[in-house]
This record gives sequence, C-alpha cells and structure tokens, in this order.
Amino acid sequence: MASATNVLQVKVDTQWCCAIVDRSQAVAVDEQLVRDAIAADPADCPDCVPAPAAAPVPEVGEQGAATTVLAAAISLAGRHVMVVLVPLPVVQSPGEAEMLVADLRPRFGGVDVVLMGQDDDARPHYHGDDALLEMLAGVPVDRMPWKDYPLG
Repeated sequence: MASATNVLQVKVDTQWCCAIVDRSQAVAVDEQLVRDAIAADPADCPDCVPAPAAAPVPEVGEQGAATTVLAAAISLAGRHVMVVLVPLPVVQSPGEAEMLVADLRPRFGGVDVVLMGQDDDARPHYHGDDALLEMLAGVPVDRMPWKDYPLG
C-alpha cells in the first residue's frame, strides 16, 4: 500500500468496513462524509489482524498529573472528538468529569472531549455531550484509533 494512502473504518448499517483513502488527491471530504468513520491502520482490517482492545490508563504520577493520556481522535458527523480513557470512577462523578473535560479541551486544541471508563467486563461508560454519546454508542471501542497523547 502506498504511503499516500490511509485506512478508514466506515460504519455501514451496523457493520464496520475497511476503506482505503488516497491522500495524494487534494480533496477536502471531512464535511462531506455521510457515514461515521474513524481513522485506522492496515493492521486494523478485520480480514487481516483483529484489532487490540484499548490499553489501560497510564498511572498518575506523584505530582498529581499523568504525562500522557490514552485517547482516540475520531470524527462523528463532522465533529472532531477526543475520546479519553480514564478510570471508571471519574466518569461516574459528574463534577470531577466536567473539571477534567474543561482541563483537557484546551490541551487538545478546543475539540470536543468525551471521557470513557470501562467496567470489569470492559463495557464502556461515557461522559460528555449527549449527542456525541449517542453517536459513540455504535462505535466499537476496539476499533477506535487509540494512542498516547502527551500533556504539556
């Protein structure tokens, strides 16, 4: 696969399918997407290798702040969203969750931030804008493009 191409996971009905995007053509399509899509990697193709589950949240340092957070940058219905993995008790505490969202939003350039915690059976629980939460309900956690983002 050429270096100018990327893979997207595109939601078609209830299924997520691979799609190859040719980045060598200068065409802006963010506002033209008619289906939910998330950035992927060729290894994410379900026909090749199953996608890994989300990794655990990094430990909080002694100073009280983590140096990185595990998050997924996705676009839902034209809205850019950072889904940040946090301990479940943070999601379950609305006040604490709102303070964390307010702290993280400027660190991610002002995009919408949704917090995600997982219970013991890895079922996701979210905190954020209700419209985004409704859209996120159909996105498999293991298909989100998780990576470590530095906080600085």
